[in-house]
Amino acid sequence: MNKKAIAILGAIFLLIVGTLAFLIYSKYSTKSTQTTAPANTTVDNTQQTESANQASSTPVTGLTPNIVRLTDDQVISPVLFYNGSGMTYFDRQGGLYQAVLQDDAGQTVLVQKKKLDIPVKSGISRVLWPAKGDDFIVELVDSLGKKSWSYFNSKTQTYTDLPQQVYSLDWMPGGDKILYIWLENNKATLNIGNPDTSGWQYLGDMWELDDALSVSPDGMQALYYQTGNASANNPVNSVSIDGKVWKGLVKTGQNLGVLWSPDGQKFLFGKKDGQTQQFQLWYYNLMSGEAKNLGLFTSADKAVWDKDSNIIYAAVPNTGSAGSSSLTADTFYRMDTTTLEKKPYTASSDMAVDGRDLFLNAIGDKLFFRNAQDGGLYYLDLTK
Repeated sequence: MNKKAIAILGAIFLLIVGTLAFLIYSKYSTKSTQTTAPANTTVDNTQQTESANQASSTPVTGLTPNIVRLTDDQVISPVLFYNGSGMTYFDRQGGLYQAVLQDDAGQTVLVQKKKLDIPVKSGISRVLWPAKGDDFIVELVDSLGKKSWSYFNSKTQTYTDLPQQVYSLDWMPGGDKILYIWLENNKATLNIGNPDTSGWQYLGDMWELDDALSVSPDGMQALYYQTGNASANNPVNSVSIDGKVWKGLVKTGQNLGVLWSPDGQKFLFGKKDGQTQQFQLWYYNLMSGEAKNLGLFTSADKAVWDKDSNIIYAAVPNTGSAGSSSLTADTFYRMDTTTLEKKPYTASSDMAVDGRDLFLNAIGDKLFFRNAQDGGLYYLDLTK
């Protein structure tokens, strides 16, 4: 074989080897690039955001960013401080806590949480907070579902159990008196007295034996309605605080719960719809006597008034039924009771929110609530 042929064969061999080497390098280089994610991916950004949120508050996984969890505790009857700077709540063990509301990079967080040194009261299901003062009344429910109450005196730091004859009650606006129904020997009477029922005054007889009370913000009158009546006619009535004027307001339908507006001229109530057998939220104007359906399938205990007494916010079940003991999965709505214009706040389907104990902060841009699904304290940012 001559030298020229040998040179040609050598060149071909080098070309083949070079091509194979290039293919092998390209293959492993591509694999290496695919297994190393870029520094600024969506996953990395999400992880950084979640870490920042966890440092300031505890966001709820699966919810839109405008819903934020404030506590890991299972709270009972959370309430805003009088000055709006913090809040108070009980935990499931009967401990009373206070914490300060603080803004952290545009997000509200609870700081300086402390447990108050008061006697622990077990079995608390609800707390009746007065509009003024530091005293309160806790509601207890036994294994048979019977309610009882105990009054906490902030000066003496003691609980006083109310007599078993007290069937229902509510605070007067001054925080120094209660209106209550006394049930004894199959007779119910309306009375007013000190928070422990001492110094009482008889106001009148009640027709029913199972009425619940709700005192107006101005303390001039109270609403009452039956709680155990399952018939189709369950009216909402009013009585003046002196017991002299009794009126029938909502005279027809099966009604449940009431919620006074801040100006004391209106109230919300639930009325069972005849077709769906679910409660809808209704509005009643004491000045005009007008009652109208707001078109929201929810109940008064899942709603709150804005301070202007025209706007309401309500948690409306998508699944489950308001007015029952079962849990619901809700969407929050803002509604103008004068125009019936409403706005929904979108929630994620990844995690259920059952809004209870709703209240607004002082400036009205955040809606706080207890999520009955897990017992935690949350807020909805109304600006987003």
